[in-house]
Amino acid sequence: MRLGLIYHQFTPRGGLEGYLLEFCKRLCAAGHDLHIIAGEVMPKLEHDLGATLHRIPLIKGSALLRMWQFERAARELVSELPVDVTIGFGRTTTHDLHRAGGGCHAAYSQLLPPWKRWGWKNQLELKLERELYTSGRTKLFVVNSNEVAKQIHAAYGTDEKLFRVIHTAVDTEKFCPAPERSALRAKICEHLKSDPARPAFLFVSLSHRRKGLEALLKAWAGVDADLWIVGQPLNFRYRNIIASLGLESKVRAIGASSEVGLLYQAADWFIHPTLYDACANTVLQSMACGLPGLISVNDGAIDLVREAENGFLLSKPTEVEAVRTIINKALSLGEDERLKLGMAARKTVQSLTWEAHLSKWLAVIQEVTDKSVT
Repeated sequence: MRLGLIYHQFTPRGGLEGYLLEFCKRLCAAGHDLHIIAGEVMPKLEHDLGATLHRIPLIKGSALLRMWQFERAARELVSELPVDVTIGFGRTTTHDLHRAGGGCHAAYSQLLPPWKRWGWKNQLELKLERELYTSGRTKLFVVNSNEVAKQIHAAYGTDEKLFRVIHTAVDTEKFCPAPERSALRAKICEHLKSDPARPAFLFVSLSHRRKGLEALLKAWAGVDADLWIVGQPLNFRYRNIIASLGLESKVRAIGASSEVGLLYQAADWFIHPTLYDACANTVLQSMACGLPGLISVNDGAIDLVREAENGFLLSKPTEVEAVRTIINKALSLGEDERLKLGMAARKTVQSLTWEAHLSKWLAVIQEVTDKSVT
C-alpha cells in the first residue's frame, strides 16, 4: 500500500520522533511504499527506507511561523501525493488519518502558565487542533488511550465513533526484568551512593513541572525510602525544596540516560504523579520491566493499571498528603506482594508488541480505504 506520512521532523529527538522512525522502518519492512512530507529529515532516512521524500523548506528562527508554514504547505501538497492513505502526526489538519500521540492540546494547555497559554504559538496550536477535529477533512483519529478520546470529544464534540484506540507499542525484550536483579541493584546503588537495603522509587521526567515533581518532593518529607530522579537537571526551585525539607540523603538526581532500562530493573517502584500525559512511554516501559507503579489518573496509561492488582493509582497527584498516603501504602506491602504486582504489570503490557501495534494500524488504514471506496 502507498502511504503518506506527515510530520514536520523525522529526526531522533523525542518520544514521538523515535516512534515515527520505528513506525516507518516496520511499514517498509512489511512492503509498504512510503511518501514522507517533512521539513526536517534524518539524513539516512530516505536512503535506508527507500521512502520518497517531499521536503518543505521551513523558516528558521520562529517556531510559530514554522508551524503555520508547514501546515499550509502540507495541506496543499497532500492532494498531489500518489498515495492510498495519508496520515498526520502533528499540527496539520488535512489527511485521511491522524494520530494524536501527544493527547488533547486543549486539555494540556490548561496547565501552562498564563504567558505561555495566551502566547501566539499556543493559540495557533489550539486553532489548528480545533480545525483538525471539526473540519471533517480527517476520516478517523487514532489515539493511544481512551482518556484522550474522551478529552477530545469533550473539547470539540468530535463524534466518538471516529476514534480508534491503539496503545503505544513497547519492546518487552529490551524492557524486561533483570536476570540478576540483586547484583544489578547493588552496582547501581553503589554508583548512586544509595543504600541497597532501602526501598527505591524511580521518577523519570524531562518536564518536572508537568510531571508533578514539586508535590512529590514535599510528600517525600514523610517517606522512609529513596527517590531516584532521572532526566531534566534540577533547577534552583527543586534544589531549594530538597534542602529546606532535609531530603539530601534520600534523593538522587540522575541525568537523562539511554540506560534508563537498568534503573527500571533496579528500582522497587515507579512513581508518576503527572499532571497530564496521553499515555507515557515510561509507564509502559516500567511495567514491562516488572516494576510496579504508582500512576497518576491524569495519564491515559491508566487504561492498563488495575488498582492493587498491577499497581496503584494516584487519584490526587497534586495533593501532598494524598501522594504520601499512596507511597506509604506501597511501602507497607511485603516483598512477595510487590513482586506479584510487578509480574502482573509485565503481563499486562506483553501483548503490546510492535507486531500487534502494526496489525491494528493496518486494520484502521484498510478501514479508511474501504470508506473511500464506498
